[in-house]
Amino acid sequence: MASRSLSSKNLSHLFRTSKVSSFASLSHPPPAFFSTHIVGDTPILVRDFIRSALYDPKHGYFSQRSGSVGVLEKSIKFNQLEGRKAYMQYLDNIYKKNDISWFTPVELFKPWYAHGIAESIMRTANLSIPLKIYEIGGGSGTCAKGIMDYIMLNAPTRVYNNMTYISVEISSSLAKKQIETVGEVQSHLSKFRVECRDAADQSGWGIDS
Repeated sequence: MASRSLSSKNLSHLFRTSKVSSFASLSHPPPAFFSTHIVGDTPILVRDFIRSALYDPKHGYFSQRSGSVGVLEKSIKFNQLEGRKAYMQYLDNIYKKNDISWFTPVELFKPWYAHGIAESIMRTANLSIPLKIYEIGGGSGTCAKGIMDYIMLNAPTRVYNNMTYISVEISSSLAKKQIETVGEVQSHLSKFRVECRDAADQSGWGIDS
């Protein structure tokens, strides 16, 4: 549902058409529509283009926007919504109010989305040894906080006290936001850290390229 909201806000702008009276008009279209402004004229792999478009320090999406990922002030009260139509209207309202390009599923369904992940971890992990969790691309930190909240409240005390939660985040602005979000519960901070690096770089995992 979050991806649907993304397309309705962004793609309508990107693919907006206008009447063209001559071929000359095509020679000077809006520069924002050209990928060459991001990567130049040399062909590159799609994965490299996506990485540049998202994370380049000068023009990357996450570098240019201070609020690249939306954060809801409070959880959605789903029991107060009368069906799908009411939910879609609610989403429309919060997008307009926040002027944010997108909200992640973990944000829209907080805290339940993160709690579900935490419950799965508790059911499948070997809790006789210290729990270590890695999250790649942690957004605003909502998932990390939700998981740690659930483990703190529902796992044996020793599991929470000895756990480590590591977020691998390429965006420095989001890394800072994650620490702020998780830090809303003071006891979480000693168990949480952000490694601001590219998770696709093997050297960051102690593996030679």
